[in-house]
Formats: sequence, structure tokens, C-alpha cells
Amino acid sequence: MSSSRGRRRSSGKRMKLTGKAKRQRLIRRSIVAGIVAVIAGIAIYLWASGKVPVGEAADDWYEVRSGRGEQFVQLPQDDEPHDNFMEWWYYNGHLETNSGVRYNFHFAFFVVQAAVTHSVAHASLVDQQSGRHYTDQKLTPGKPSRKITNGFDFDLSGWQMVGGDGEDRLRVSTSDFRLNLLIKEDSPPVIQGGSGLLDFGLVGSSFYYSRPRMHIQGELEVAGAIENVTGLAWFDHQWGDFDVIDLGWDWFALQLDDGSDIMVYLLFDGSGRPVLRTATLTQNGKTEVLAEAEFQVEAVARWVSDKTGIDYPMGWRVRVPARNMELAVKPVITASEFDGRSTTGKVYWEGAVEIGGTHGGKGFVEMSGYDKVQKETLKRPVKGG
Repeated sequence: MSSSRGRRRSSGKRMKLTGKAKRQRLIRRSIVAGIVAVIAGIAIYLWASGKVPVGEAADDWYEVRSGRGEQFVQLPQDDEPHDNFMEWWYYNGHLETNSGVRYNFHFAFFVVQAAVTHSVAHASLVDQQSGRHYTDQKLTPGKPSRKITNGFDFDLSGWQMVGGDGEDRLRVSTSDFRLNLLIKEDSPPVIQGGSGLLDFGLVGSSFYYSRPRMHIQGELEVAGAIENVTGLAWFDHQWGDFDVIDLGWDWFALQLDDGSDIMVYLLFDGSGRPVLRTATLTQNGKTEVLAEAEFQVEAVARWVSDKTGIDYPMGWRVRVPARNMELAVKPVITASEFDGRSTTGKVYWEGAVEIGGTHGGKGFVEMSGYDKVQKETLKRPVKGG
């Protein structure tokens, strides 16, 4: 009631503008009108050229773009950093020493370009023989990178991630372990979503590609012992104007013994509602985008962290019926939680997995967002064990 009276009082009292004030008001209106016209013109151009899904359902739009063969990711130039709000370069890997000891690692570099740009690096190592899980993280203002053509060159206090076009170098040194790895692409990149562009609905959108098979050769130091290692890595590069604080996800990077690769990406919002469910299957050098109805993921057990109290799914069945695939995905080390609250504000599970069932293999699973939402799949009785 008081607000409506205030509007009536203000509407009945008009200020007399001077000639200078009138001119200033006309100038402001002209500027606003010009900006609106430019934005409208850009929107019309993009819609006419098919570059934004104006008035179309996301699924319909992606089908149309895929049918035209449009690619929103171009390599190797998109190995370079971009100017979007969120961007990361990510590696996971399976290592084996000359003596046969197996390790797993992940190393990720994040850049957030907001009012104040900052960069974050996360690294972890699992010793499969001892079961120990080492983690470390770094945070710095700005973007500690050197510009190179068709590549990236980051150095955050001695942690280095350098590469491009499928030939990369990683260096990480912590109080618990040290990695010095050369990683080379063994198979063609996979443009996720078919076009490289994923729609996250109201949260934004993301450009995304992977290099699912990269050969590792290098050196690992743990507890003062230095050994040569070889292995297999998976690389992801993702960027866009989206906010990960409002998203959670289950992400599967599965490398099968027959040479096939499967990526599954299950995104949900802060209330646990699905945002995007997508997958890709790469066989014999060809990648197929799987519709939601073409694959299933079922959690068969759960694990509660004794450090954070977060309840995670733990152990999965991944099915692709049309390919006669039924995979049993089991964690190598259950306690593979990464507490990134001091650098990113997020806690997530990042761990190596073993694959059985119709196909053998290895992979990684990442689960994020479980600190904020309890998904319905976890509330139902768990099948299997």
C-alpha cells in the first residue's frame, strides 16, 4: 500500500527540466536506443545464421546443428585459453613403475575470470600398493600463463602445465610426491556433444572436447624414491559462461581394453534435478553421441566420507544396450575425496576405477555437488553391493 501511494505522489509532481537537462536526457535515451538496436541486430544475425537456439528446444537445436556438421570447437587453436568466465584443463592418468607398482593421478588447472580473475590448481596421487591418497592445491590471483599459439603454458608456483595439439608436459611437486610427465595423444580428439557445445539451461553453456587416450612417459617420486613410469591419460578442456557453484555432476571417463572410450556426463542443479545427461562412445576412431535413452547408469552402493560426512554413490553399472555393453565400474580406492574448499569452495570425489562385466578396462569418475544436494538415486534402496 505504501509503495502505491508513493508512486501516485511522484507521478503527480513533475520537475521542470532546463534546456541542458533536456539535452542530457535525450543523449542518454539515444545511447540506450543505440545499444538496444546493436544487441537486437546481433541477435537477429546469430539467429538467422543458426548460431543460437532462439525459440528451439535444446535437443532439436543440437540435432539440427549436428545434421549440418557445424563444429563449435576447432583444434588445435582451441587448446589456447579463452576469455570466458570459467575454464579448465584437466588430466587423469594410470601409471605403472618399472617394478610394477601402480599409481593414479589427476591434475587440473582452473581459471575464473570475474571482477577479480584468479587461478587454481588441484593435484592428487593414489598409491595402489599402500592405498594412500595424497592431495594438494594452489590458488593465485590473475592468470599465470605465457601466451603461445595453439596451446597453453601455465606455471603456478612451480606447478607447470604446458602443451598443445596433443603433446603436453606436466610438472607437479608437493611435500608427498613429484610428477614429471610427457603426455602424447594416441587417438583423435573427441568433440563432446557432437558440435563441442553443451547447453546447461539457465546456468549457461560450455564448450568441451577431450583427448581420451594419451600415452604417458616420465618420472614419479614418492617418499624419496624416484622411478620411471608409463601409462595412459585422459585430457579434458572445458570453457564457457557458466557457474559451477550451481551445478553438480557425475562424470565417467572409461577406457576399455578393446580400444573403445566412453564419456558419460550427468549434470544436476542445486535441487538434484537433472540439467543434462549426455554420453559419447568412441570405437574404431569414430565417435557417436548417445541420446539419454541409449545408456543407463545405476549406482549399486554408497560411501560416506568420514572427513566431510558427504554421502556418495560408490560402484556403478553402465549399460549401452545397443552395443551389448554392461560394465561393472568399481573404485580402486574408495577414500578418494578431494577437499577443495580452500581454493574453489567445492568438495568432490575424484578417483580411479576398474571396469569389468562385458568389457574390461580402466577409467576415472568425478562426482561433484553432493555436499549441497542428496540425489534421489541415493535415497532409494541400493541394488547389489
